[in-house]
Amino acid sequence: MKSSYTSTLIQLLLLGAKNPIELSTSDLAKSIDKTQQTASQHLLFLEKNDMISRYKIDGKNVMKISDSGLEYLVSVNQKITSAFEEINTNGINGNLFSGLGEGAYYISLSGYKKQFISKLGFEPYPGTLNLKVSDISHKHFFDKISKSKGILIEGFTDKKRTYGNVKCFPCTINSKIQGSIIVIERTHHDSSVIELISPLFLRKKLNLSDGDKVFVQVDI
Repeated sequence: MKSSYTSTLIQLLLLGAKNPIELSTSDLAKSIDKTQQTASQHLLFLEKNDMISRYKIDGKNVMKISDSGLEYLVSVNQKITSAFEEINTNGINGNLFSGLGEGAYYISLSGYKKQFISKLGFEPYPGTLNLKVSDISHKHFFDKISKSKGILIEGFTDKKRTYGNVKCFPCTINSKIQGSIIVIERTHHDSSVIELISPLFLRKKLNLSDGDKVFVQVDI
């Protein structure tokens, strides 16, 4: 449903329409800061989609949010609450997806591997676990961890090319396995992707498939 209709339904809830209320389209228009014509269109849409019911009592126009309308508002509230829970913790949820296999190559490079072992205390499984997160969750999450120094894995040069720095943030994956978020200086991934490393083959250990939700808690 369009956000404008959702906003109108929320406003009706705030006006008390969980129970029957008397409300004219002109009063609603003032409440949502729209024209009376727009308010009327919103009510028609909400009524047509069984979000509200309208009827007359003693000649007065009365409306009430329907059960399905209340269920919809509850689902909206749950999504908002979930988003704020992510923002207000050092953790984040992401959906697993398959990468291009480049992680195995880079993680196995001796210039990186030696530093992973000495600085993180484990030899990473050759590959990264890739998670897709929402833009807003990602922004707030990395605003938090960016205040942490993290662990720097220095870039290096070999006979083939120069490799950039990698910053690591130790974490716990699905409240079970220790690993690290890696923030790569040079990557083809956009900012909504989190890459994880661990000494274990995470897909097998956690029985994960593409699309599964994974929770990551940063140890800061």
